[in-house]
Amino acid sequence: MGLNDLYWFLGAYLVIYLFYLVFSVLKRKKLNPDKIPVELRLLMNKYHLDMSKISYRGIMNRIALVSSFDIAFTSTFVFRFIKNRYLALVIGASMLVPLILITFSFIGKYYVKKGCVVNENK
Repeated sequence: MGLNDLYWFLGAYLVIYLFYLVFSVLKRKKLNPDKIPVELRLLMNKYHLDMSKISYRGIMNRIALVSSFDIAFTSTFVFRFIKNRYLALVIGASMLVPLILITFSFIGKYYVKKGCVVNENK
């Protein structure tokens, strides 16, 4: 991996994160139950997160950071090692889904460890 690949990764990460920041994190100040982003819904359903205990902007910022990493890492890998466009598309898509599930599990486990889960014993 050369310096150009590192620049590509950092550039892609920064651009993608800025898009997430502008269009997702800063756009809404609090959770609207009718318009829950897919990423947040995945975390809420899988880890039973209690959104009343979590800062909406905080969790959306963490999602933006992790999603930006996932996309930048996958694009850097695909553009670096795979020359065929169609094969790159297939490998990139099949690589992105497990990467998202793995990295989002870090966010979910972080909030579970903080105790931000729904109490079933109310």
